[in-house]
Amino acid sequence: MNVTLTPYNGVLLTLSIVALSVAGYAWHKRALPGALPLSLLAFALFVWLIGYAMELSSQTLPVVMWWVRLEFVGIVTAPVAWLWFAAEYTSSWSWLNRRRIWLLGVVPLITIIVILTNEFHHQFWQSIALMTDGPFTIFDSRRGFWFWVHTGYSYVCLLCGTYLIVNFIRRTPSLFRRQTGALLLAVAAPWIGNVIYLAGLSPWGKLDLTPFTFTASLIAVAWSVLGFRMLEIRPLARDMVLQSMSDGVIAVDEQGRIIEVNRAAQAVIGLPSAQIIGRHAREALARWPAIVDRYRHVTEIAEEIEVEIDATRRWFDVRISPIYDGRRVYRGRLFVWRDVTEERLIREELRRNNERLLEAQQALIEARNAAEAGSRAKSAFLAHMSHEIRTPLTAIIGYCQLLENGIERQSLEQTRHDVEAIHLAASHLLDLVSNVLEMARIETGQSDVHYVMFDASSIVRDVAMTVQPLLRRNRNRLRLEGIEELGELWGDPTKVRQILLNLVSNAAKFTTDGEVVVRVAHISDKSQPRIQFQVSDTGPGIASEHITRLFIPFAIAEHHVGREQRGAGLGLAISRHYCRLMGGELTIESAPGCGTTATFWLPAPTLQIALAEVEG
Repeated sequence: MNVTLTPYNGVLLTLSIVALSVAGYAWHKRALPGALPLSLLAFALFVWLIGYAMELSSQTLPVVMWWVRLEFVGIVTAPVAWLWFAAEYTSSWSWLNRRRIWLLGVVPLITIIVILTNEFHHQFWQSIALMTDGPFTIFDSRRGFWFWVHTGYSYVCLLCGTYLIVNFIRRTPSLFRRQTGALLLAVAAPWIGNVIYLAGLSPWGKLDLTPFTFTASLIAVAWSVLGFRMLEIRPLARDMVLQSMSDGVIAVDEQGRIIEVNRAAQAVIGLPSAQIIGRHAREALARWPAIVDRYRHVTEIAEEIEVEIDATRRWFDVRISPIYDGRRVYRGRLFVWRDVTEERLIREELRRNNERLLEAQQALIEARNAAEAGSRAKSAFLAHMSHEIRTPLTAIIGYCQLLENGIERQSLEQTRHDVEAIHLAASHLLDLVSNVLEMARIETGQSDVHYVMFDASSIVRDVAMTVQPLLRRNRNRLRLEGIEELGELWGDPTKVRQILLNLVSNAAKFTTDGEVVVRVAHISDKSQPRIQFQVSDTGPGIASEHITRLFIPFAIAEHHVGREQRGAGLGLAISRHYCRLMGGELTIESAPGCGTTATFWLPAPTLQIALAEVEG
């Protein structure tokens, strides 16, 4: 191959290397708007420059024609790539997307076919001549019809792209106009040089100035790409917002590669942007594989998640939304998260405080209800007490008047009956007053236990004798079981007698034509041996929902019983208090129609130890 090197070859080859570098850089950024067509434009310039350099150095027509044909591959592609770049970068023509760009390539493709078949129809070059008498080879030709079609089409593409860029510059803030201005210089220089060449106005004769004007063009492109980040004119404005955001932001493309990340996101991930952008999301977020799997195919969501960062649990409000370009084509997803840990902790604290307030409110309601119930019980007690006091007093006064008026006329039997009635009414009145006074002492904490040795059997028999009038009045029978085995016990006999008397009296009062049984037994329990007293009756029994009221002071358990059977509502409350003072307990078991069993017990070890201390 006959090739002669000229000074122009070095310039053109240097420019071709610059063009190829720009093409590679733009290809690396192809996910950004306009990067792919810019890469094609730079590569077309590379092919054009290489072809023209070799055209100027070749000495034979076949070799020159081979390089001219290759050169035209770049020449016909550059205007189309420029228009594609302008339309995509400025989002001006929504119809011109990547699926329709082939329409712009129809005329360049026909041009290449016409060039390759020119010897058959001469529509591109009517005649061709080679001038080798100068410092470089000149390819001279008389241009045909299709050459001017190609030229007109190229100029239309260049002018349309230029219009889009100029219009974009006019709408761009002044902060970024130097970037777009450099881009405008990059496209203006080549076709201005081409106009000079085609018009024959070049001072160097037939030398095509177009490739040389690409010197300024490529310098402008390189300056914009490397100095001003031309591909990121809009991302620069966007970065001013993104980088100042406190929320973390990550953008990924259709393949899941990260194409943008702000400082807040870098702080969470723990890597600089250089190590994040371009990597797949599953690699950059490898510390949280569960989260990556959770959102792998999610395109839109808003929820709150918990994440562990540096051994600390934190909460984030995560929002995912799809990214579309100006033509509504899906380009990827945008992840935005906001640290809501402090808000979450405040909400939790507010929730706990609210729960505590509700608990306090409920406690206050219960206390208020209890106070109201106590107030109602005491009011009922006072009303009931007035009747209870008046009834025995009236009986006492009445019988005394009967005795006074008819003492000489009455028989001894009648007198005995009247005196017994007086005694019974006075005893009832005394018990009533005693219970009220004892309840007052209990509420003021003045109730004490006085331990002495006493005969338990005599206590039981004494209680049995005391309740005989009440038993006879309701025609009841009393049966005692196990009292012979009791012997002497250590405790407070007054309180034991009062407990037993209250239980037996209640059984006799609420039972008619029945039986009352008092059972006493030693319960051998290794954990706590005890002495157990049981009082059972065959009365009507008590409903389970009323049993809890039996131990409430001033409360009456059964409202359906007759007034003559009701007590003051103090006996069982006082009895349970006595049992607990002596280390025991009092319980009631009953059911309607099945009678009632009251059980109280005292701890036997306490009695035995006390007895040993007394003997010692």
